[in-house]
Amino acid sequence: MIHTDEQMQAAQQAVLNLKKVLLEARRVHSPQDYRRLAEPILLELQRREQEILEYLTKTVAETPVG
Repeated sequence: MIHTDEQMQAAQQAVLNLKKVLLEARRVHSPQDYRRLAEPILLELQRREQEILEYLTKTVAETPVG
């Protein structure tokens, strides 16, 4: 769960990194291998993007301090 702007920025960077991994994997793996490799990464992307969206829907007053 994301509690700070810094954690949100780290999550955004992680999302970018995962997308870069997938883009590179598409170039070097067969379609079948890519699908197997991509599945858990795509699930992780969904999870992280959902956390980012949940964080961004909260106001500053709703986020924990510290």
